[in-house]
Amino acid sequence: MLLTRGVWAGGQRHGVVLWSSDIESSFEELAAQVPLGVHASLSGIPWWTSDVGGYGCGFSEVNNSPYMRELIVRWYQFGLFCPVFRTHGCRKDPDPDPDVGTCHPAQHSCGPNEVWSYGNQTQVLLSNYIQTRLTRLKPYIQQLSVNVSATGVPTMRPLWWEFPDDSGAYDVNDQYMLGPDYLVAPVTIQGQKSKTVYFPPGKWEHFFTGDMVSGPGTKDIQTPLDNFPVYKRR
Repeated sequence: MLLTRGVWAGGQRHGVVLWSSDIESSFEELAAQVPLGVHASLSGIPWWTSDVGGYGCGFSEVNNSPYMRELIVRWYQFGLFCPVFRTHGCRKDPDPDPDVGTCHPAQHSCGPNEVWSYGNQTQVLLSNYIQTRLTRLKPYIQQLSVNVSATGVPTMRPLWWEFPDDSGAYDVNDQYMLGPDYLVAPVTIQGQKSKTVYFPPGKWEHFFTGDMVSGPGTKDIQTPLDNFPVYKRR
């Protein structure tokens, strides 16, 4: 497997994972990742990822700021439902162990970026998402990998890929399908308390709460910090 920031058509034959390079740690950058991932998948590069939390180039805030604590949670939620889930980045906080060991040439650790680096309450949420990926989503991701290899179908799919006869599924750029089953609508605006979600035809079960919604149509969904609109197709 090769993790790269640049790839061309045919790269998927070589086990390439494309990531969106060194990006800002901002809600605006998080919002941009949603269509980026879909476009990469449609371009024949199914295994795509971003630096969860942003890399920290340009705009970024310190870890204990309300902005960064909220951003890291929302980005973990998005990463949870990406083809590849990984975090990486430079943080503004000081190195917690500046005097441990000697490296030649000297290397800066870029500051703390572990799940416990954003406070106890945030750690609980981030740890839960990691466990959720392992216990609830890993089998699905593995099966999706088999289908991608066998048929070449995208991983992150625009809604119209699964619902070509539904006119409402077109021009929806802030949602996507992860494989055939999961409708994902990430929260990408700071302080957002609810999100208007488009539901294609069928019945949809909220991944976190179990609430059911029937489509087609739009519905305002509450977005408390501990969950966001993800629905399983029923």
